[in-house]
Amino acid sequence: MSTINQKNFSDPRWLQDNAFEALSMIAGCVNEDENEARECLIRMLEHREILSGYKPIIDSLVQRVGLFPYLDTVTSNLTTSDLLNIESHAPEGMDDIILHSMQAKIYRALMDGANVILSAPTSFGKSLLIDTAIASGRYDDIVVIVPTIALIDEIRRRLSKRFGNQFRIITHPTQIRSKRNIFVFTQERFIESEDDIIPQLFVIDEFYKLSPSRGDDRTFVLNHAFYKLYKSGSQFFLIGPNVSNITIGQKHLNFRYYDTNYSTVVAEVRHISNRDTKAEVLKICNTLNSPTLIYCKSAPSAYDLARYLVGNDVTAKNQDTQEFSQWLGENYHPDWDLVPLLKEGFAIHHGALPRSVAYHLLRKFNEGSIRFLLCTSTIIEGVNTAAENIIIYDNKIATRKFDFFTFNNIKGRAGRMLRHFVGHVYVLNYEIQQELPFVDIPVLTQPDDAPESLLIHIDGHELSEHSLDKLRYLHAQNYLPMEILRENAGISPEGQIGVAEKISTNLGECHKKLAWSRFPSNQQRQFACELIFEHLMEGKGFDGIFSAKQMSYKFGKLSLLKEIKNLVKDEIENNNRIDTPTKAVEEVLVFLRRWAEFHFPRYLSALDKIQRHVFSEAKMSSGNYEGYVAEIKQLFMPLSATVLEEYGVPYQISLKIETSISLGDTVDDILAALAKLNVKDTKLSSFEKGLLSETINNL
Repeated sequence: MSTINQKNFSDPRWLQDNAFEALSMIAGCVNEDENEARECLIRMLEHREILSGYKPIIDSLVQRVGLFPYLDTVTSNLTTSDLLNIESHAPEGMDDIILHSMQAKIYRALMDGANVILSAPTSFGKSLLIDTAIASGRYDDIVVIVPTIALIDEIRRRLSKRFGNQFRIITHPTQIRSKRNIFVFTQERFIESEDDIIPQLFVIDEFYKLSPSRGDDRTFVLNHAFYKLYKSGSQFFLIGPNVSNITIGQKHLNFRYYDTNYSTVVAEVRHISNRDTKAEVLKICNTLNSPTLIYCKSAPSAYDLARYLVGNDVTAKNQDTQEFSQWLGENYHPDWDLVPLLKEGFAIHHGALPRSVAYHLLRKFNEGSIRFLLCTSTIIEGVNTAAENIIIYDNKIATRKFDFFTFNNIKGRAGRMLRHFVGHVYVLNYEIQQELPFVDIPVLTQPDDAPESLLIHIDGHELSEHSLDKLRYLHAQNYLPMEILRENAGISPEGQIGVAEKISTNLGECHKKLAWSRFPSNQQRQFACELIFEHLMEGKGFDGIFSAKQMSYKFGKLSLLKEIKNLVKDEIENNNRIDTPTKAVEEVLVFLRRWAEFHFPRYLSALDKIQRHVFSEAKMSSGNYEGYVAEIKQLFMPLSATVLEEYGVPYQISLKIETSISLGDTVDDILAALAKLNVKDTKLSSFEKGLLSETINNL
């Protein structure tokens, strides 16, 4: 089979002339190399209409290579044996679903009650296996941990359609539970949940992020979440892309490990060497008429390439995007580069975009309204697209060169089962290193470099001697109890103790600056930022914040200006580093997403717990930052604005609604009020009503 040119199987003219010979080749190869036989058959299936005379043979081969979802059960003349074979690949409670052979194998393992770790390509259908487990009816409470809030909403929409009448889908820790619940959380939301959740099954998506070598600064919070769920005795299902292996053995976990290359689509990779990469992308784009995803290392790189392509007459205008473009200009800035690019059929997708905007851009790309979607590393985080073509323009993530693992992750986004059988991947100037990573789970293996912020969550009797030695100084100090150090999950215990020591040794001065409630004065906010930056951040700036003074200034402006377009205007007028409206918009978006919604509330909550303890021990009144933290997380808007932003309703639309009616003060009340809302009665534009209706229809 290796002597045969597989690309012939994608050539309709060759297939017409050599159909029987091609099918014979596949049949002869099945026992020797099933993966290769499957790939050739998938290529043929894209041209099924010209092979109608060979339908029985194709149906037989589809079953031989395990591609049961591709079997035409309506028009095929199937035997009793065929029907029994199909039935054995049909999961309980899902009459419309047939699994491929490898999915069925893993499904049976889950139904046996086994713990499963699955390492498989993007197109394998891992998400469907979660749905089959839920549909089995064996679990009343299920936890699904995902890396991003955007994925929370994507999964919520899918599960609501399938299981909304059987389970309560919970995405916020404050929501009220029902008898049967599916909790879809990020690791932080799971840890923040005040009530213990003891599921019968938990799932961790992108499990490779448990490993410090593959994760980020949230790795150890994910380990904490995994450990807490694992100790509950729940069955687990860890899913992720292909890795080399995992370093966890049976002495740590009882599980079945499945490492497979089984794929339901074909990715045809073309390597192109040309120093003028922009010119090469231009040449490729001029030949493409179907949805195309272009990977770039960063947002600036994506904007630069998109401007170049549009400037060289690569356009795919669509009336459906014109109103969206105009709306973005009115609500962010008319000269934000995304505004004119969207009119030309281009969109930029990166991690700092407002979630609602990112969601609708992705939705319009999948619907075909947007032809070219330029993505950063967000494409690796499980963003589901319907891209037939992928162009890998940069070979880095920010400044770090990506490896074979990252390449596989990006490549795997090309093609879509039953839609694009063959995905086309164009790779510019990248030598692939044939190397996949090993995945470690440090909460179990306790390597020498495991941080104290993780080790303090491990049961004492499970700590290694080395880990015990690392924690001795925490038990020996008298500034903070271990309980508080644990509550401030993911934050350096040493930094926390540094804050407590600073307050304890300067009680009078610190009391004036820290014992505040509701809103701090400028001086109090500045002092809080100094403690956070110096101790909790260990003096290291990141994500656009590089000093305590800058941090305090930005949060002062946020509380004063509130609206995003006002913040953008302020950046243009008062930030000397900003030379374009696009840079101003992007700077504001990064600040809101990374700092206002995530970093600062976490650090300030930790500082709150620390000052309360120190002042209480000194018999002094303490501050209460909870209200201020909540205001920051809500971006000084009504709760409905930030809650519904996750569901696809832009902040600006929720604020317009709130001028006439209150949507409520809890997540459940807000969602209930939205479901009852008569969109026609709102004072919104037709475009805004469309976005609002889309969300209501998917609640």
